[in-house]
Amino acid sequence: MNWNILEKNYNKDDYIKNETIFALANGFLGIRGSFDEGNIIGHDGTYINGFYELNDIKYGEKFKGYPSQGQTMVNVANTKRVNIFFDDEKFDLNTGEIIEYERNLDMREGILKREIKWRSSQGKIIRLIFERFVSFKEKGLIFYKYNIIPLNGSVKVSFESILDGGIRNYSNPEDPRVASTSETVFETIENKTLYDDLYIYQRTKRSKKEYGVYLKHRILKGDLTRKRYFSKDDSSSIIFDFNLRRNESASIIRNAYYSLGGLNFKLFEYLKEKSEEAYENGYDYYLDYQKKYYSDFWNNCNVEIEGDDKLLQGIRFNMFHILNSTGKDGITNIAAKGLTGEGYEGHYFWDTETYILPFFIYTNPEIAKKLIEFRYNTLDKAKERALQMNHKKGALYPWRTINGYECSSYFPAGTAQYHINCDIAISIKRYFESTNDEDLLVKFGAEILFETSRLWMNTGFFIDGEFRINGVTGPDEYTAIVNNNYYTNIMVSESLKFSVYVYNFLKKNYNKEFIKLINKIDLMEEEVEEWINASENMFLPYDKKLQINAQDDSFLSKPVWDLEKEKNFPLLLHYHPLVLYRYQVCKQADLILAEVLLNYKFDKKQIKKDYDYYEKITTHDSSLSTCIFSIAANYIGYLEKAYNYFMMTVRTDLDNHHGNTKDGIHAANMAGTWLGLTMGFGGMKVYNDNIYFEPKVPKAWKKYSFKILYKSRRIKVEVDKQYIKYSLEKGDPVNIYHFNKHILLQSSYKLKNR
Repeated sequence: MNWNILEKNYNKDDYIKNETIFALANGFLGIRGSFDEGNIIGHDGTYINGFYELNDIKYGEKFKGYPSQGQTMVNVANTKRVNIFFDDEKFDLNTGEIIEYERNLDMREGILKREIKWRSSQGKIIRLIFERFVSFKEKGLIFYKYNIIPLNGSVKVSFESILDGGIRNYSNPEDPRVASTSETVFETIENKTLYDDLYIYQRTKRSKKEYGVYLKHRILKGDLTRKRYFSKDDSSSIIFDFNLRRNESASIIRNAYYSLGGLNFKLFEYLKEKSEEAYENGYDYYLDYQKKYYSDFWNNCNVEIEGDDKLLQGIRFNMFHILNSTGKDGITNIAAKGLTGEGYEGHYFWDTETYILPFFIYTNPEIAKKLIEFRYNTLDKAKERALQMNHKKGALYPWRTINGYECSSYFPAGTAQYHINCDIAISIKRYFESTNDEDLLVKFGAEILFETSRLWMNTGFFIDGEFRINGVTGPDEYTAIVNNNYYTNIMVSESLKFSVYVYNFLKKNYNKEFIKLINKIDLMEEEVEEWINASENMFLPYDKKLQINAQDDSFLSKPVWDLEKEKNFPLLLHYHPLVLYRYQVCKQADLILAEVLLNYKFDKKQIKKDYDYYEKITTHDSSLSTCIFSIAANYIGYLEKAYNYFMMTVRTDLDNHHGNTKDGIHAANMAGTWLGLTMGFGGMKVYNDNIYFEPKVPKAWKKYSFKILYKSRRIKVEVDKQYIKYSLEKGDPVNIYHFNKHILLQSSYKLKNR
């Protein structure tokens, strides 16, 4: 069970949600888990990572620095769709009788299977088997496989394969988390019907992005009697007619190959060649690679939990979707909803660096490096954004983006979240501490660090010797435009400190590259001295009366929202933002997040006081919140709370906790599950060039294990009620710390669980 997601019955009410649950992707290309035969109640979708259309952002009053254009990930041509007729009656699960039904997502292989026994209104009983996977061998390739078997007599089968380019995006004007309008964004350049193939080439009307898809067919079995062809302006199809006797089968494979187009690129010839190559290599060739790819992935990151199969299933499901939805080419990222739906219009947020990047740093650092490379490739646009916001120097990364330009139209909870700059900087620090990858610092990291550090000198200022940052929004989006947000200030302090370290490191060890970079960006040594001064004298608000760290200068002066009496959640869908801003009420972890990310800087007693205060006023309306509260609760010994928050996190999408799984996965929350296991129950911390563990076992579990990649070593941590075992599965001996006890891990080391 815990390696598979099984659906034993077809339920209309779950269909749209399950389009997300059963989605497949490879980081470049994603398809929702829609039925091959379609369904009138669905939100079918196929997405290419980073492929977007532009739209004008309209304001009642527009001021300087407001973004003019938004970007929306678009739904590209659908290759999933087939129509199947039995003696001219269309196969549809909403009609006829379902005798048997099972859909199975195998997370070890990345393949989706559906098997059905269906009786038509004419009494024909048919077994249908559907399979599909999105290839990791060829990023543009999807395979579909069909087996059709009549069980109680002969039948005429018509199998229509459709390439539909007349698609639209999903919209909901009442929900700010999805697009408000839906319209056709494509113009069709070419639409071809060939011998056994279909092809379409389209361009977006505004962004002028081009892509094409080639759909090829192979009949493996079946008495084929004829083929028919149909074509419209933006779609085409081939109908294959079969005569099948009882228990004879028709077996069909379709492979769709997607690619981006561009200037002077002969797209048709390229796609035809790649599709023919896929045809010749065959379904099993790519499936074997798929199995090997996932095997390697799970070997580096698999977790085990004995005592709760549903929990283990949820964690693996989350890891599966994070891998699938993350860009791996340095020019794409991971959207808040991955490649599984159109929530948040396919935008990339700070979620990547704060939640998702750590997962890859400690399980697949090459993917983490590509995500940092994405930020480098959009650095020039971040520098443009800084100038638009009246900063003389530096870079300001966008809050919401696909192409690197800001497209957040609500600035109090968007542009004002300057903390994305230090989120990115700290992620580089975390990556370097775990990998010692000096190459990344030289090629990408240092320039990002220096330009983001410059921005803070143009944002903050000194008062009475303390560095202060006014007019920003922290992670909590129910509190906006404040002075000295604690999270922002302390993260800025750490990022400035690391920038100074990297400056001196490159100067000493890579002087040639250092001089080239300094000359390129015209960085003065006086600027670096300012970073030191600001970092060492950062103002961090503290309330002496309550003896807690204050979320910002004014937060504790506001009245407290009575959450026990509140019934309208999430608050953002029931109250005007200004109402929320006037109260002590948090959408998500803010100050507590700082204490989780930088917990080595805090005393446990202080974290406990802060936790006790802020927990009471946090709604967790954001899916990013509960995993952080779970980790913090583990750290201070609130083990029951830690477990309860963890459980709320793990099955957010599988159990639709937020009611919007239909719009796509909650990618950052999914990564937060892994953080909750490793950083929370595992007590993993990396700082001062060392890795630390403080494992605990929840009462409900018998034992658990997880794996970590650290400095090219793979460490397995196994924990039960009596013992804790550390094993070095790959790499040279490494120093680790168990509850501050030093261990030189050479093979395995077993201790009593205290």
